[in-house]
Amino acid sequence: MREDGFHPETVADASTEDAFHYAMFVSLDGRVCLVVGGGNVGERKVRGLLACGATVRLVAESLSPWLEAQAESGSIDHAGTHFDPQHMEGADLVFAATSDRDLNRLIADHAQTRRLWCNTATDPEKGSFIVPAVLRRGPLTVAFSTGGLSPALAKRIREHFEGQFDVNWELFVRLLGRLRQAIQSKGLDSGVNQSLFRDLAALPIPQWLAFHEEQRVLPAIQAVCGEHLSADETTRIWKELCNQSYSPWQPFATAAARSDT
Repeated sequence: MREDGFHPETVADASTEDAFHYAMFVSLDGRVCLVVGGGNVGERKVRGLLACGATVRLVAESLSPWLEAQAESGSIDHAGTHFDPQHMEGADLVFAATSDRDLNRLIADHAQTRRLWCNTATDPEKGSFIVPAVLRRGPLTVAFSTGGLSPALAKRIREHFEGQFDVNWELFVRLLGRLRQAIQSKGLDSGVNQSLFRDLAALPIPQWLAFHEEQRVLPAIQAVCGEHLSADETTRIWKELCNQSYSPWQPFATAAARSDT
């Protein structure tokens, strides 16, 4: 075992059917994603892709009402009613999202020939990537996967954790991001930075917020940051986050700030 805890013996042989999928998060901003299928599955894929900034090319004979509205508004390109391999030209990702297993397999075969990443709705093992069950809290994203063996179980696990990661985790992550930027601007030694980041991440701020103990936030941050960030700096960062127009945490700003007076 290496010092970082890595166990070489636990890694599956890539030649076996139990080889792991490589987990990664990718930016789809401006990427062309081909979705074949206009039903519930296709709509779900398109919704997720648009949310990530992708350019969606849709091929489907019939469209759900929502997809039809997106096509009419120009939010997606309804490129045709029946799949043709030419629809893959210029695409970065392919989603075979029809209820026709044979068609999905055909799409996956053409994608493989063109060396395009392809996700299939009916036979995950026929594609080259799978989409996990995802839990999002703003910039916090937690993904759950069973390697395509049981999407229903992945969904169940995600639902289990939804209650543990409430909306306050979004504020916590955004706060850590702003504090990290402020600390990095000080030109401190990297070891000092890493120690501060770890100690800030260990603060139970989401739990404090859940129990309406927001007055504990700023003193705790100041105790960690000490001389490296002033009370004025941490208070300003906190208030700016809480008072943003989309923020559900505006009441926290005043209550937490009172603890610093």
